[in-house]
Amino acid sequence: MPVSLTPIPDLNLVHIVYSGRVTPQELFDETQACYQRPDYQPGMSEVSDFFRVTSFEIGYDEMNDFTRRSNEAHGSLDSPIDICLVGSTKVSEPAILMYEGLIAAKNIPIRLHVVPGYPEMLATLNLPEECLKYFPDHGNQERHLL
Repeated sequence: MPVSLTPIPDLNLVHIVYSGRVTPQELFDETQACYQRPDYQPGMSEVSDFFRVTSFEIGYDEMNDFTRRSNEAHGSLDSPIDICLVGSTKVSEPAILMYEGLIAAKNIPIRLHVVPGYPEMLATLNLPEECLKYFPDHGNQERHLL
């Protein structure tokens, strides 16, 4: 599956892994399914991994719709949530920039952080090194940076 969402209640975050060809419908379906899971709590931080994306087929209209849905999901929170986008590539960068711009333009309560790897994500979210065990092996390969 190109989009996999896993709530990690111990860290109060959702880990999202994108791989292969990502389409808007998969993105919408998986996100909505995650928000319905019993282990998901509103306000959880999100960590999105883009290392394995081969194609991101989302245009402006779809990204605009996705940010609208993000606002509906997160807009009722008392404080903004942190979203870390990890491993931006040439394939995912246009979608990330579009998402970043739309969040800013719509004043959605999200603090967006684009970071190159998992060590930077841990630092951004103030998580200890031991938390790498919750993330894929390619995140652990960067342990030397901690």
